[in-house]
Amino acid sequence: MPPPDSARPAVFTLRDLRLASGLVIAAFVVCHLTNHALGLVSIAAMDGARPWIMLAWQSLPGQVALYGALLVHAALGLYALVRRRTFRMPWWEAAQLALGLAVPYLLLTHIVNTRVTRVLAGIDIDYVYELSSLWVVDPWVRAQQITLVLLVWGHLLFGLHFWLRLKPWYRSALPAFAIVYALVPTLALLGFAQGGIRLAAQEAVAPGTAKAVLAKGKPADPEAAALRLYLKADAAWFYLALVGAGLAVVLIRPAFTARGFAVRYPGGAVARGRSGMSVLEVSRAAARPHMSVCGGRARCTTCRVKVVGTAGPLPEPRAEEARALARIAAPPDIRLACQLKPASDIEILPLLNPTLVQAPRGGDLQFGDERTVTILFVDLRGSSRLAEQHLPFDVVFILNAYLEEMARAVSAAQGHYSNFTGDGLMALFGLAGRTQEGARRALQAAGAMLERLEILNRRLTGEFGEALKIGIGIHTGEAIVGRLGPPGAPFLTALGDTVNTAARLESLTKETGAPVLVSSVALAAAGLLDDTAALRSFDIRGRHGAVAALALDPEQLARLTRATDS
Repeated sequence: MPPPDSARPAVFTLRDLRLASGLVIAAFVVCHLTNHALGLVSIAAMDGARPWIMLAWQSLPGQVALYGALLVHAALGLYALVRRRTFRMPWWEAAQLALGLAVPYLLLTHIVNTRVTRVLAGIDIDYVYELSSLWVVDPWVRAQQITLVLLVWGHLLFGLHFWLRLKPWYRSALPAFAIVYALVPTLALLGFAQGGIRLAAQEAVAPGTAKAVLAKGKPADPEAAALRLYLKADAAWFYLALVGAGLAVVLIRPAFTARGFAVRYPGGAVARGRSGMSVLEVSRAAARPHMSVCGGRARCTTCRVKVVGTAGPLPEPRAEEARALARIAAPPDIRLACQLKPASDIEILPLLNPTLVQAPRGGDLQFGDERTVTILFVDLRGSSRLAEQHLPFDVVFILNAYLEEMARAVSAAQGHYSNFTGDGLMALFGLAGRTQEGARRALQAAGAMLERLEILNRRLTGEFGEALKIGIGIHTGEAIVGRLGPPGAPFLTALGDTVNTAARLESLTKETGAPVLVSSVALAAAGLLDDTAALRSFDIRGRHGAVAALALDPEQLARLTRATDS
């Protein structure tokens, strides 16, 4: 079992650096565009709110953080380009890369017109100056600024969405995020346009007003003025030259890469790779489908492969890969194709069917989603004896009546019954991301199951002379929730250690004699873990370490569920 997150050494990776710098830039962009939106009120409102909205960014720490983040993010974008070995990639990854490379070109001109001008000319760049420059004087600059806002916001959305989409709470919060995603740039551009139209109207009444405003931005010092003109004319072109150099490196690298390796796939297919390419990049370059939900960033393990054989030693997993592999307790011969860069021939076995890459998603959970959920397992005791003592049709009747009552208990508690397993049932709670509510509803469902079973038994004992008994196990934790099954009839279920633990707790009710076993984790999630609770430790087969759980009879469970209603 992988060590808990708190026990893992903190390793700051390039991915973390990219994320941190991106979040700093995103915070600035949201503030800046919010300020633009006040143009719908007036230019005076834009300038009046600016010192407050932009307060953090006008301080020395804010300036260092912002411009440091811009430099780091742009440098990492160029690095991401240079390190590529192939341009075959998912469309969204290509779009994010293209936007990330395009933004600095337009942004450099904007920075020279604002921050550099402020420093060299010693003036405050207010909205009258900025709108005169960006809207009134030159329509081409106006179009550039609108394009810059759209490119920056588009890149921000790609980055945020593909970072947050793996978070358990993000799906339920997505409607609110979507509103923000749409409103911020729309209101900003409308405010920008409204302010520009007002100044354009003044220019029409008094021609030359805008040029007089812009003249204040020309530094009095001839050398400073020359530097400003040089930066305005050449800074963006210098960046384009760097992008062109990066593209050239990617295109001409194969001609200077002497070493190479072969990747052998099941069935005998072979693809050639060049030194520095990952196995995933080799698959993409050979147009061979290879699963990779996160786009090759070690944020999932869908690209994992089993290394069947190799002609030489493999490089050790880097921090990102080691973290992901530890999460699934992978053996040493399992590696992530997106991170594995062999130096010699290798034979692999992809562990997820690569044809899934070409399949339609058919729903939000087609490829699974990591969530914190509460799992409930219920199973019928003595089902073999029941089959021996009754006719088959009678057994079918009894089982159907029992399963129907259990399913109704789950539905009444707003749970989702995932699948029936013979005479048992697995249910999921807290799918919407509300962990405490999910854990409490699982306890309520367990109580309802026992009540419904008692009612059912009163009828069955009179008709069949048989009282049914059940065992229930409940546990809370992270699980992969997704759709499984044949294409025509997939069902929503969960996989992972949390599911196995809940199933094992249900089985252990045979030993405790109590009908319900609830893990301490589930009780804590429900806010019902009492220090005086009579917890017992149980060894779970296939799991490292004991699990503390509370055995409950119907009366104890009823008292506990009443506490959830208070």
